[in-house]
Amino acid sequence: MSTTNHLFRRFSLPLDADIPGIWPDKRGHGCRCPMNALTLVGAEQPYLEGKSELKATLGSGHLLPWVGDFMMPHQVSILEKALTRPGFSVWSPPGSGKTLIGIAWLSHPSSGVRLVVTKAAARGTWREEIRKYSRFEPVVLEGRYSTDIAKEGLQKNSAPVYIIAWETLIGWKDELLNLNIDSLVMDEIHWAKNPKRVKPVLTREGRTRFDSLPNTAAAIKKLADSARRRLGLTATPIPNRPKDLWSQLDLVEPWQWGTFHKFGVRYCAGLKNAYGWEYPGLSNQDELMERLKWSKHKISQHAISVNLPDKRRQVVRLPLAEQNKPAGFKRDIVRASKTGDRENLFEVMLFEAASRKRKYVVERVKEAIKCGQKVVVFTGRRKDCEVLGDAISKLDCPVWCAHGGTSTEKRDIIRHEYMESDVGVLVGTGDAWGESVNLQDTDLALFVMLPWTPRAIRQWEGRFCRLGQKRPVLISYIIASGTVDEHVADVLLDKLPAVGAVAEDEAITEVEAAFGSSGASLLDRMQNIFSEQI
Repeated sequence: MSTTNHLFRRFSLPLDADIPGIWPDKRGHGCRCPMNALTLVGAEQPYLEGKSELKATLGSGHLLPWVGDFMMPHQVSILEKALTRPGFSVWSPPGSGKTLIGIAWLSHPSSGVRLVVTKAAARGTWREEIRKYSRFEPVVLEGRYSTDIAKEGLQKNSAPVYIIAWETLIGWKDELLNLNIDSLVMDEIHWAKNPKRVKPVLTREGRTRFDSLPNTAAAIKKLADSARRRLGLTATPIPNRPKDLWSQLDLVEPWQWGTFHKFGVRYCAGLKNAYGWEYPGLSNQDELMERLKWSKHKISQHAISVNLPDKRRQVVRLPLAEQNKPAGFKRDIVRASKTGDRENLFEVMLFEAASRKRKYVVERVKEAIKCGQKVVVFTGRRKDCEVLGDAISKLDCPVWCAHGGTSTEKRDIIRHEYMESDVGVLVGTGDAWGESVNLQDTDLALFVMLPWTPRAIRQWEGRFCRLGQKRPVLISYIIASGTVDEHVADVLLDKLPAVGAVAEDEAITEVEAAFGSSGASLLDRMQNIFSEQI
């Protein structure tokens, strides 16, 4: 057995193992086994010493001299592993210092371009942190498509660290592929969970050609394949179901995990029905966890929470008698039900459920302001955000209201003003504020519209539980009884166990316990809801 590269080992004898990522060689005399599967076939994984690599990075001159002493033990432990491998995944809770890990990783001596892909809302934060901890002068690539001015900036940048948003990556892909990308950091890598990257096209010669799809997952795959080193950062590696994991792992460790179908059959309880293949659950969990030991470093929430003030959760089930009953939604629900579009009907009913809680939320905020607290309210759609913001603005305190229609620059200003304030209320949508944003020192967080996925739960809570937090926080999930909220809660409870097991996320388990079960079947509850509303 000899090492061919940092990703695979080659076996000289034939090996019959139905494990994704193990490939027979062209001559049929052996197999290429991915490094993360060596222990499954009876081989030892090599021990990679990372301390010398870390020392070289800290002494490279890119990082400021005091940064090494500033790092926490979990950050040092991650870097010792990540710096010795061409691809590595970091699963770390929100607010645990992933940005600093990424900056130190980028500072490893390199002759090529360094690229950070993150959410649009986090581009400013990455630029601030890179300037704070290093001597790099980062360039933010703005706009949906590259321009002549931007191209000139790419050529003139003397310390090539570029920052681009997931939302605009497609338009910049071709320009970035022309660069010599050495190191690629994929922040919030779960944004690339889509496994559909190519489509088969039959040529005139009768051959099949695979063309890239015009989506974000296909664009980042091209960039990841061109980079020499890859680092994936996320607090929520599994947004919805275990099948979401494959795309991220394949970006960081190309081809080590086989095809999506083979991964799904082996690890996601893949089965074939009348409509094709589906991958609804979790299977071969022990084998998957064994492989992940090599591929990722997981920091537990407990390791971070011991350095933070207390966090409490509560689930408030608002009875019908305490709900306001907006009449405007009845017509919308009837119209949506007639179209037969079930997803649209769910959305309308979720918005209606959120509006039923408005009176309760205003009273709750009023009591918190009297106590001198800072409050964040997450709701679901822009119109509800504005109406709720108007109702709360009548209180005698600073109130900020912003959603996805608010510019990134304006949201950055609001974030700084909220952070510097001693008391106040921030009303926003979960989509705009629930990820890649720092909202430290919040006393009360009210989730008016329930998150639909485990990823959203983890990310929303992570805005308030971060290193540097000085105040204890109460997170309140508000469920309007008798509405579609109860269905969403049960859907979440169906997803949380598998996600919590694979992601090794104790916070997900805690949320599962907090919600409990409502008892009635989903079908019965949905029929009751439809009959009451329509």
